[in-house]
Amino acid sequence: MSHGGCSTSYNLSTEYLGSSYEVLTWPPGSQGDGKASFSIVASASAWTSVRVRFPPASDGCDIEFGAVRLDCGQTLDFTLLSAETATFTSTTTDLSGTLVDATPPVAVYASNSHVTVGSGNISDSTSEQLFPLSAWGSEFVVAPIPDNSQSGYSIRLSCGSAVNVSVDVAGVIRDLTAQRPLTVDFPDNRPAYVSVVDGGGTPIQLVQYVRGATVTTDSGAPAALVIPAVQRFTDVYHFTTGFADMQYVSVVARQSDISGLRLNGYTLGMSRLTWSTVDTRPDWVVGAFILPSAGSYTLEHIAQQPFGAYQYGYHRGRCAFAHPAGASLPIQVIHSFNSNNDNNNNNRIIEFLRRHTVTTSQHNSSILFAICNVDLLTTFVLKGFAANLLTITR
Repeated sequence: MSHGGCSTSYNLSTEYLGSSYEVLTWPPGSQGDGKASFSIVASASAWTSVRVRFPPASDGCDIEFGAVRLDCGQTLDFTLLSAETATFTSTTTDLSGTLVDATPPVAVYASNSHVTVGSGNISDSTSEQLFPLSAWGSEFVVAPIPDNSQSGYSIRLSCGSAVNVSVDVAGVIRDLTAQRPLTVDFPDNRPAYVSVVDGGGTPIQLVQYVRGATVTTDSGAPAALVIPAVQRFTDVYHFTTGFADMQYVSVVARQSDISGLRLNGYTLGMSRLTWSTVDTRPDWVVGAFILPSAGSYTLEHIAQQPFGAYQYGYHRGRCAFAHPAGASLPIQVIHSFNSNNDNNNNNRIIEFLRRHTVTTSQHNSSILFAICNVDLLTTFVLKGFAANLLTITR
């Protein structure tokens, strides 16, 4: 059964973007037209230097970047112009574990199309903007998926290039491997507590995937939710909702804090929803409430105690969507060329290009470029490539 895609995502403000990411998607699977992909979006800076390091080789590795075919284990260096996007796709390869480094900071989106999660036969598309490594954490509370009690969810965890990292996942200690995601299934849909237990406080990232419904009473269709770490919780969330058959907000809070929760000024304590304790951490509780209609909402704690909030919704028989209601992320400083006062930078870039050629080892040939200086903004145009100054290292 294929659902019409209604996946939604949030967009982080420019000041919350980062310079280092690790891609985390669901494997593309066996669907004939299914694929995994990730996109790197440049900021408004004149040019952005990007390095992409694909995970170690695996069987059947095949990655597409425009007209270029890439393999696992390769490193790719290129530049992007202002607001330009570079997208990598694969119909056979799990792109998770790919490391992205950029200067200045960029946005990274991870997506799946026609993907099946779990043992059901429901497929859908997913898309989420990833948090940069600077916004990762070491403690997470995962909430159940509303109206999916017999089908549940899965989580994927990753630690970037870090080594010797162990995590407690719902009371079970598991080891993480650099650039290799760990997948854990929760078909019983219970809440889960995840924390780093060994690795010197190494931050990790966690994405929750909604499993497709396996019974007619469940609503689940594949959707991806980047779970903010507990360290990224905040005390107030502002969000809007659109039109869907059902829309929920799942709340994660400490047991002692639930009496102070307010939705648009009204109490959201024990009387308005049922709270469930997290098995291995009874000081944490989770609950979900239905949003009555499309509109704007403020969810806050009157004593300014931080808590987590995740949005989830679905069109029954069509699709589902999920994303965090917000998070407290570190602010990044993005440096860009000043088109009015930066003659020196502009001249240095041009001089650099005069002395260097850029090659791809795959074709063993130089890439042609032209320099266009308009209003002191240096633009680079490459022949035959969507991205600029491309170098592939095997």
